[in-house]
Amino acid sequence: MSRKLSICHVITRMIIGGAQENTLYTIRGHLEKGHRVTLITGGSTGPEGNLLQNSCPEGMELLELPEMVRELNPWKDWRAYCKLKKIFRARHFDVVHTHASKAGILGRLAAAKCAVPLIVHTVHGQAFHPYQAAWKNKLYILAEKIAARRCHKIYTVAQAMIEQCVQAGVAPRDKYQVVYSGMDLQAFLNARPEESLRLKLSLPAGTPVIGKIARIFELKGYEHLVAAAPQIAAAVPGVRFLLVGDGILRPAIEQRIAALGLQEHFVFAGLVPPQDICRYTALMDVLAHLSLREGL
Repeated sequence: MSRKLSICHVITRMIIGGAQENTLYTIRGHLEKGHRVTLITGGSTGPEGNLLQNSCPEGMELLELPEMVRELNPWKDWRAYCKLKKIFRARHFDVVHTHASKAGILGRLAAAKCAVPLIVHTVHGQAFHPYQAAWKNKLYILAEKIAARRCHKIYTVAQAMIEQCVQAGVAPRDKYQVVYSGMDLQAFLNARPEESLRLKLSLPAGTPVIGKIARIFELKGYEHLVAAAPQIAAAVPGVRFLLVGDGILRPAIEQRIAALGLQEHFVFAGLVPPQDICRYTALMDVLAHLSLREGL
């Protein structure tokens, strides 16, 4: 029997999102094989939800670092880095696996400083992209280059992520490997429209439903859907837009919908547990995916 490992995963936040679900799938796989697993994460409060609230794997150790935050914050970033080093030195992990940009940079630097035997990172989505300031992109690319030199392997959830990283000069191509995100397709293939859920959402029978599933956050494309809504509603008067997700931009989106006089056409489902998403897609005739930036 192979030796059981002590594995530490580090991620910036455990909100309800794809990167977080991917990380939990990996952790469950490690636990099923008998490895010891620790998850280090920053705070996950706010409208985007907390994935661990209902999905915390049994046997996983959870450590929260309030200093680890998504936005750039030199003081908190330094404190998070110091705390990570302290944990790594005390725990002697066999593997440190980092996720997302902030946790990926701080975690890899700290793990390398503590001489962790195996350090790997997963790119779930690029921190650098065409929709932000050039100086910020240069800063992220520089940080990613430094962190890449301090890990043994970098995984991505899509080939496009590798192409973008190589083009930006983050690391040589042979340092990367694609590992696609797994998901339960059977749940979606077997899902059927539920009359009780339709009534709960106040969707009239026979009404065409256009759905969107994403955090209500920048670059997720909600503003483009709302901009197109008047023309769609004019062509299909009974149409309903079913929005599954929540986030800090929801008030602004609601205000724009009200300004257009389209409140009756929009239904906000709010946060939905990942395992229930298939119940909502079963009610949709069209799924609109308008994100400007995604990892997949």
